[in-house]
Amino acid sequence: MGSGLKSKKKKDNYSLPQYIASEDELKWRNYCIKNDIRISPMGIYRDPNNWHIEVRLGPYKKGEKGYVSPNIYDRKNIWKEYYLMCKYYYDKHTR
Repeated sequence: MGSGLKSKKKKDNYSLPQYIASEDELKWRNYCIKNDIRISPMGIYRDPNNWHIEVRLGPYKKGEKGYVSPNIYDRKNIWKEYYLMCKYYYDKHTR
């Protein structure tokens, strides 16, 4: 039987960094949301400071797999790259 004490190991911080988006970036993101283009940062297992970006097109389907970017983004550039991907789909579908 255990002593009843919990481990005091330091837990990694897996939260995304704060970022304030510009008006254009919000416009690109909202376009993607309204048109079922789902773009999101995707954490890397046991690596709290790096992410991939995952894209899913069309309405939600159970069990679907998204397109995962081969690049790895860190805390400094995850949101910039996220909004650049939103801009790519905005430009692709509106021009």
